[in-house]
Amino acid sequence: MGAPAKSSSEAARGGSAAAITGNLGVGSIFFSVVAWAAPLLVVVGLMPSIVGFAGDGIVAGFAATTLILLLFSVGYTAITRYVERPGAFYAYISAGLGREAGLGGAFVAVFAYLMLVLSTWVAFGVFMRQLITDTLHGPSIPWYAFSVLGALVAGAMSYLTIEFSAKALIVALLLEVAVVVVFNTCVFTNGGPDGIATAPFTWSGVSSGNFGLAVLYAALCFIGFESAAIYREEAKNPEVTVSRATYLAVIVIGVFYLVSAWALLTALGQRGVDHAKAADVSTMFDDLTKQYVGSIIPQIVTVLVITSTFACLLASHNAVARYGYSLGKDGVLPSRFGQAHNRFRSPHRASVIVTVLELIAIAVIAAATGFDAAGTDAFTVYIRMNGLGAIAVVFLMCVVSIAVLGYFRRNRALAEGKLWKTVVAPALGLVGLLMILVLALQNVGALIGASTTVSMLLTVALPVVFAGGFCYARRLRSSKPAVYQQIGRQQL
Repeated sequence: MGAPAKSSSEAARGGSAAAITGNLGVGSIFFSVVAWAAPLLVVVGLMPSIVGFAGDGIVAGFAATTLILLLFSVGYTAITRYVERPGAFYAYISAGLGREAGLGGAFVAVFAYLMLVLSTWVAFGVFMRQLITDTLHGPSIPWYAFSVLGALVAGAMSYLTIEFSAKALIVALLLEVAVVVVFNTCVFTNGGPDGIATAPFTWSGVSSGNFGLAVLYAALCFIGFESAAIYREEAKNPEVTVSRATYLAVIVIGVFYLVSAWALLTALGQRGVDHAKAADVSTMFDDLTKQYVGSIIPQIVTVLVITSTFACLLASHNAVARYGYSLGKDGVLPSRFGQAHNRFRSPHRASVIVTVLELIAIAVIAAATGFDAAGTDAFTVYIRMNGLGAIAVVFLMCVVSIAVLGYFRRNRALAEGKLWKTVVAPALGLVGLLMILVLALQNVGALIGASTTVSMLLTVALPVVFAGGFCYARRLRSSKPAVYQQIGRQQL
């Protein structure tokens, strides 16, 4: 028994002395997190749609979502201080609910983030083709060629040090945010058709549309904020850095969306808001920027939407690679996944695998849609995969909230005198997240972009994936006990 146990333990540690390291401060992690949220894409693409069904209630929807996520963050950052292990959701669920649930959560996390990153390469390719072919009247290059090129560039950047990726994300994010800030400033300076909008702050305004859907879609606009803990091993002072970056991300993203939604409503005026409920809103932001800022802005926005999409993809690629690294380090996946580059101290092998998966996904989606150059059908696939991934993340956040409550209940000494952080806030956050999850399932057809029956069948993948991880952990318990003990980095 002695020799095999030692071998398994070595495998669990990844079989390499090299480990991922970095010197990330609050700012670098914050920008990586916010880049994943892709704020320009939200303001240009999703926010007009929310105005269409929620009207003036969009502002209250973002406010409610920000509050829910702040409550979640209280418990999330509290457990971060005590569970000094990398892996984020994976480590916290393991610590709070046990190794089986932890591995189930890890499988769902990898599934969710892969759905998001693999599908979004389609959007990147389609946006690039529209810019080159339709806007600049260049050669007719198919979307998948741009997607392949983008995936290779992102893979190369992720292969290098995390500081390199962080700097690229900072530049991209500042550019896209600057455009929205200019628009907001011009709108509030000049006023809209009815002056500065006040209806969003009245009960009649909040209840004028579908407030529940506003909260649901607002929650989707924050996807990625929870990724700060993924960079724990590469942070300067993880106990402080991760917590501050998480809070800062929720607050800044929330305020940015609130102000931008208010500016959008102001620019439209009440008549424009009412008209949006029955009109095509796809060009709303472009039309309003022409009116309030100038005709050159929509062209700049077209370019920045692409850089925003790429920044989102790079951030999510980095996150998936680090999940693969953690699972490889623990011996759950082959040990090569858990090996870091000797020079760059990056999860280079996990990153290469993610890049290969991205290229395979692009090829499969292109083939399944008949290699259509414009990518119309491929974009539908993107919507469905992205919707499923978003639902999976909300599900995971609910599980993490339960894990936080479970962890501090078992470790009462740590929770003593901290009732708000360890019980009240996590419980309130859980209630809010469950509400969002129920809304997601009730509107699953709209989120995934298919019939309700097909969409519900797709969501069945979530409990199946979770059960797969749970059962695999049980199998490891008897077949590889050393690896089982390492799940969630329970033994460091």
